[in-house]
Amino acid sequence: MKRIISMLLVIVMLVGALSLLGGCGKPKDEGARFNIYLGYGALDFDPSDYYVDSAQEQIMGLLYESLFRINEKGKLECALAEDYEIDEDKREIVVTIRESYWSDEQRVTADDFVFAWCERILNPNNPNPAAALFYDIENAAAVKSGAMSISDIGVRATGTFELTIKYRQGVDYNRLLENLASVAASPVRRDIVDSAPTHWSKMINTMVFCGPFKVSMYNSETGEFTLVRNRGYHQSPDKKNFMKQVKPGAMYTVFTALGEAVTLTTKAIENETHFFMTDAPLADRASNSGDAVTALDTSTYTYVFNLDNPLFAIKEVRQALTMSVDRSKIAKAITFGVPADGIVPDVSGGSDKTLISTDLDEARKLLEKVDFTGISKEFTITHAATEEETKIAEMVSKTWGELGFTVHTVALGAKETKLGDDKFRDSELQSLVKEISYGNRDFDVIGIDMQFFSTDALAGLASFTSSMNGCGMDFDTNRVRSNIMGYMSLEYDGLIAEAVRKNGSDREELLWEAEEMLCEDAIVCPIVFNETFAFVSKELKKVKIDGLGNFYLTKAKLKNYEDHYPDAD
Repeated sequence: MKRIISMLLVIVMLVGALSLLGGCGKPKDEGARFNIYLGYGALDFDPSDYYVDSAQEQIMGLLYESLFRINEKGKLECALAEDYEIDEDKREIVVTIRESYWSDEQRVTADDFVFAWCERILNPNNPNPAAALFYDIENAAAVKSGAMSISDIGVRATGTFELTIKYRQGVDYNRLLENLASVAASPVRRDIVDSAPTHWSKMINTMVFCGPFKVSMYNSETGEFTLVRNRGYHQSPDKKNFMKQVKPGAMYTVFTALGEAVTLTTKAIENETHFFMTDAPLADRASNSGDAVTALDTSTYTYVFNLDNPLFAIKEVRQALTMSVDRSKIAKAITFGVPADGIVPDVSGGSDKTLISTDLDEARKLLEKVDFTGISKEFTITHAATEEETKIAEMVSKTWGELGFTVHTVALGAKETKLGDDKFRDSELQSLVKEISYGNRDFDVIGIDMQFFSTDALAGLASFTSSMNGCGMDFDTNRVRSNIMGYMSLEYDGLIAEAVRKNGSDREELLWEAEEMLCEDAIVCPIVFNETFAFVSKELKKVKIDGLGNFYLTKAKLKNYEDHYPDAD
């Protein structure tokens, strides 16, 4: 059943949210307040969580910020960093943290970065592919694999608001700085995490934010939330000109539960929901595509094979399945997305190499050579319960069925988790992938937004290695955990290890060789390079997209925004 975005819903949300901000009326001095659609709600607000949905990364970019950002022109800018100095003799980057405050008005400190990077992402107990963002830091990779202790990482607070980063010998520190622009490299507060280690990022009373916006209302059972200005973003929260850094006063999320449909209309975009991002119905995408604002994202929608399954242990089977997929037809069906010709999205636009193509006849020839004796040709594709992923699964399973396989599809939505009297929702797909990262590969084929985090291909390609994949260490068995597909290749590991030591064109060639090897081995089946897209009201100006494909609304201005208040004439 379709849920229509109605004016009644908007009015109810506005009245409730306005009361949170201290009264009704037309607070003209508070800045614009408008309605946005960001997808199926937020289930978790941890910026460094193991995300398999690029829409969640978009939401995190509104709430958190790291030291740097890549602007819309692809240039590095300071964000929470006020300034930095490079000492090439010591191989150190000394960063001064600007005056900026968490949403509870505590100032952001260097220790917040040390805790987030060293004790969370690089902690070998915590699987997270974002660890590769930090491998240019001294000893970071060795710590993640369990070979060294956390205290050996080349990151330390050398002052309350000074962070010193020691990079490895031979590293291009400019590349490291760009990696640190990822939202996954945002700081996190120790006291907040310690207050509720298993669910601090799911409960409104245990969450704080360092980005331009904060969550003022959150329904953990439905995922609905309201964003308001973080008055301490890049300035004192007591500053009289509090609109200087963040123009919008509040943004109210129009919400639809995962698995339910939402109707996109031109009237709604102009008059009710001024910013509509991701998950638009497929029919509406096609009919309104010319009005969308788009950018290539740093993620690839990918089908991951479980190599523990005897069927997918056969290279020719994986190759046949991968080359049979008509990516152009799929990209057309979902409107926003570029047919994947490799594994890594080329956000910089400089590549013309094709590593994957469609050849159904060659796929059939490959399968004719395979001895399937004793091996089941029946398997299941697991994916998120969205219209887009369901459509992709239908198209791919039909093609694979024509090759002689029996293919089932399972759509995962949200599940309820209860801790004491508290209830909240978790993504079933994300929970499954986390279990897989611990080595529990209970799946056949799973569809995920494979994150590449930055413009540096190594940050994503490292996730296919056996020791630098970010899954950490199993201390019960004293073994490094494998990647989520179970791929083991000493040759591939060697290429990535060599690429880590190189810079410039030598490094790029090694990474291309590594990606080519993955495509030849068909370890995963890339479907489309994800495109960020949004429908924006003509009245909403200065909406920008950064160099990583993320929308940012810090300077967004809505014309005649007072007219959208519930008591407007």
